[in-house]
Amino acid sequence: MLQFLLGLSDRQAAEAVRCRIDFKYAMAMELDDPGFHHSVLADFRDRLAEDGRADRLLDLALARLKEAGLVRERPTQRTVQNYLDRRGIPRPKSWRTLGT
Repeated sequence: MLQFLLGLSDRQAAEAVRCRIDFKYAMAMELDDPGFHHSVLADFRDRLAEDGRADRLLDLALARLKEAGLVRERPTQRTVQNYLDRRGIPRPKSWRTLGT
């Protein structure tokens, strides 16, 4: 999520994990953790795209946010994807790797 929010490439995100305390904290890593190779992020996205795993993960996250009272109950949650689809805007190429 940090990679997406900050608009980082895989290489930049992997470097941030090695060098930035805030990234290590968000990932529950020790300060001396050496991080990981940038190709791990592409591999992770590939695995996430298999068998609807991304949808299950998002559904679980949404359920937990609702339980914590951080998200209001609505018939349909609004997403960037819905926004783009309603306006006929093509999805970014990076989203296509997730099978959407």
